[in-house]
Amino acid sequence: MENKILALIAGFFAMAFVVTSYFVRKKSLYLLFQALCIVFLIISYFFNVQFFAMIGLAVGLFRSLTFYSFEKKEKNAPIYWSFIFSLLTLASYFIVNFGILKTSQPLDILCLISLCLYAFIFRIRNLKIVRFTMLFPTFLAILFNVLTEAAIFVTLSYVFELCANIVSIFKFHVFNKKENKE
Repeated sequence: MENKILALIAGFFAMAFVVTSYFVRKKSLYLLFQALCIVFLIISYFFNVQFFAMIGLAVGLFRSLTFYSFEKKEKNAPIYWSFIFSLLTLASYFIVNFGILKTSQPLDILCLISLCLYAFIFRIRNLKIVRFTMLFPTFLAILFNVLTEAAIFVTLSYVFELCANIVSIFKFHVFNKKENKE
């Protein structure tokens, strides 16, 4: 079922959704676009026959949709959800990388830290704080992909995400005088 062209097309849509997520004004829309990004990343990894990444992204999709449902109700998600998603991420990593594939590497800690940080950052309701705090795990993801010599498209998609986030910070929080006064 491997199909590199379909994987790239799905990856392009994922990147478009993640970049778009940084330019919305509502946290619920941010989470919705993040979830759509994850759906297309899962499709991309399916066509690349990379099933571990699909499992990790399934946890991420469930995380985004859970926090989206709380955001739509204008409620704070309980902190235990962040711990649950972090534990699910760690459990899936250990089961697949230690138990099944036996391919764990010391650099994987960068990826795991990044994924666990997402679980706590997505819980934050203030989009300004989300934008600023997303810089660190996105940088860790880039570093992980560069150091592990991941596919160039994967690394570039994180670079585009980081750049979009930085531009959105300037657009909404540096140059936007009206919002800064509120």
